[in-house]
Amino acid sequence: MPALYADVALPIPLHRTFTYAVPEEFRPRLTVGMRVLVPFGRTTQTGVVTGFLDRSNVPGIKPIRDVLDVVPTFAADLLQLTRWIADYYAASWGDVLRAATPQGLSIEGSRTATLVHVNVGLLLATERLGKTQRAILQSLRNGVPMPFETLRKRVNAPTVASSVLTLEALGWVAVNDTLKRPKASVRRVPVVRLSPAGREEMQHLRGAASVPRSLRSLLSLADAFTDAATFIPLGEAADLSSVSAATIRSLSHRGLVELEQREELRDPYAGAVEPPPQLTMTERQRAAVDSVTAALDERTFCAFLLHGITGSGKTQVYIESLRRALEHGRTAIVLVPEIALTPQTVRRFRSHFGDLVAVMHSQLSVGERYDAWRRARDGSAKIVIGPRSAVFAPLENLGLIVVDEEHDGSYKQYDATPRYQGRDTAIMRAKANDAVVLLGSATPSVESYANALSGKYRLLELPDRIDDARLPEVRLVDMVAERKRRFEETKKKVKETGVPFPKHFGPMSISGTLQQEIALRLERKEGIILLQNRRGFAHVLECLECGYTERCRNCDVTMTYHLKSHDLRCHYCGARRPSAQLCPSCLKGELKQLSFGTQQVHEELQALFPKARILRMDRDTTRRKGSHETLLRRFGAGEADILLGTQMVAKGLDFPRVTLVGVVSAETQLLLPDFRSAETTFQLLTQVAGRAGRSTLRGEVLIQTVQPQHYSLRHAVRHDYRSFYDEEVRFRTELRYPPVTRLVLVEVTGSDEAAVQKAAEEAARRIRRSTFEGIEVLGPAEPPIPRLRNLYRRHILIKGDKRSDPSGERVRTLLAPLVEEEGGWERRKVRVTVDVDPYGML
Repeated sequence: MPALYADVALPIPLHRTFTYAVPEEFRPRLTVGMRVLVPFGRTTQTGVVTGFLDRSNVPGIKPIRDVLDVVPTFAADLLQLTRWIADYYAASWGDVLRAATPQGLSIEGSRTATLVHVNVGLLLATERLGKTQRAILQSLRNGVPMPFETLRKRVNAPTVASSVLTLEALGWVAVNDTLKRPKASVRRVPVVRLSPAGREEMQHLRGAASVPRSLRSLLSLADAFTDAATFIPLGEAADLSSVSAATIRSLSHRGLVELEQREELRDPYAGAVEPPPQLTMTERQRAAVDSVTAALDERTFCAFLLHGITGSGKTQVYIESLRRALEHGRTAIVLVPEIALTPQTVRRFRSHFGDLVAVMHSQLSVGERYDAWRRARDGSAKIVIGPRSAVFAPLENLGLIVVDEEHDGSYKQYDATPRYQGRDTAIMRAKANDAVVLLGSATPSVESYANALSGKYRLLELPDRIDDARLPEVRLVDMVAERKRRFEETKKKVKETGVPFPKHFGPMSISGTLQQEIALRLERKEGIILLQNRRGFAHVLECLECGYTERCRNCDVTMTYHLKSHDLRCHYCGARRPSAQLCPSCLKGELKQLSFGTQQVHEELQALFPKARILRMDRDTTRRKGSHETLLRRFGAGEADILLGTQMVAKGLDFPRVTLVGVVSAETQLLLPDFRSAETTFQLLTQVAGRAGRSTLRGEVLIQTVQPQHYSLRHAVRHDYRSFYDEEVRFRTELRYPPVTRLVLVEVTGSDEAAVQKAAEEAARRIRRSTFEGIEVLGPAEPPIPRLRNLYRRHILIKGDKRSDPSGERVRTLLAPLVEEEGGWERRKVRVTVDVDPYGML
């Protein structure tokens, strides 16, 4: 007998499922993993059925309103994976399922607030209103309905629900529940072909002495078909025949042509197919592929760490491993860290596997992502490529997951729930499917390398570059010495010529040494890549008289000056304001631009090398769809001499003509107050250095720094990962940081600083009520940025020893009192966020 009740996970921050009655009409077809539309309070939500209950009729349980799927959106392995993510990362199961659902597929409930016709000015004078309620009334005073989420952002509060409902109870605001239609849908286009009657009429007309005017269009249309029995798109037929679409439709009414609506797949990479290069694998590559193949033969979970230096041919190992997985009748996922890498990766993989490859990433349209998701689900795509969210691709019989550049921090979701790690999630999905996971990097994360040394992962190594290419020579340029030399040269010139010394002897972004090497490469017509991992023109504007700096009014951070728009922008909250020339504090000092961004480096390069063709690649220049690929294609085709960019130019790019890589400032990452700063600096420098000398041309790397003795730079110069790892892990062990411990960051935010501090202290007390050996609780304390987007912040850090708590069960026990009290925190007008295995703690 079909079950009468279903457990449904809803996308709300409550860590439980909800029971609904299954109407009789849905019982025969409703299965686990299907999406359903259900009532929840005064709203309607899209949820996922996670199980059924067999019990007698229970009064008061609300029924499911509708079933949205014909086949389950989530197969059993994805339900298991999302359940693990919810448990491990302290998120609600419904929120995880929403993150795993293709964008645009859900029917979402939306609550809107509208101001009732009352005197707003009189209401604002009422003393009983709170700060948030006053801001809500101000935002609604134009009478236009506003969704709760938009209203929350407008008033800059963690939540507005309780305030809006209070205003509704007073009769001042009306709340309405609406449904948003799904954005994703199947695309259909009209197609046409000659009907049997049309083909017969065409043969008759071609033999006739004269053709009636009404049928001349049939002859013109027939010429557009290379095969009269094959359908072609209506627009194409009209263009080829010069017959209008309206005329073709009239011919269909006469039975001379057949007109149908057919599904058209949206694939922006349809043309990204090229002949595969003929490559011979090295002995080391072949051994790595054989190891992966043996694991595929066993059909049991196995994790490999492929540690290969830059240019050692890791991609070819991926390709051959994918080929073996397909030969075993299995499917595969390839994760890449940056969207910028996707076009180049897609071309390489499609050259070998053609249309078996589907692509998923956030810069595709909703329809393109939906079509890729459906291709993966129906089996027409066997390989899915994309960033971290591609780990949820609905592939059956999964056999292999490749995680390229596994060390990259962008695999960590850090700004929305669930805050999952894509690499670790890939490992858990592979484990659930008895599949193989292949983690690849020239600079593995400290955690992954420790797992390989302990035997948890199997270590595969590629210590040499392919085709006997040599690693580039890496040199450090001491910018302190460079600036002293420049100062002395300027002083000498002043003495010789009598020209006054410059009033403000400002810093330079391009050293004399780097200038010489750039000039040499420009003369040889060779490619140059420059890295400055900070966008904008100047990161700091400082008054030279009083020391005042331009800071964001919403965040405790300096604002970045952007040259093109001549304004200041906060890269955290997006705030903008005009840039002043005189100091607004002392009214006499000049605001000097300090700390270079990519815009300022670009300006300096143009002044130094006016004939050079320079491309800038950062978030400001790659906002439009396809802009990453366009810039890289232009540079690869030799249309530019210099590619200047942020960290997106450091990873995975392969341009044989590049012989010089320059790092403008090595300290960008190193100065951050983060225990991973030395690791990320070493990785970034090693990765960008690997872009040079990837062919027969010898490469050179210049790293400009004010800390030439730092161990991360010393080891990067020698391409010596193992020495860096040994030194880094020694520091981590002494300070009890990963890989020896598991970290959990608890963040409390709110618009009232006193309320945030009080709630943070209460949260810390709740955590400390349960004590376990090997667990340390630090805080609450102010983070390095104590206010962000006009919200005050406090941090609590939990360190759990992995030896005494290998699965993290004890840490989850400590977190339970926090995550189960969402409503309580909301009433305090604060938000509590739990981030397990955090990346960056600013």
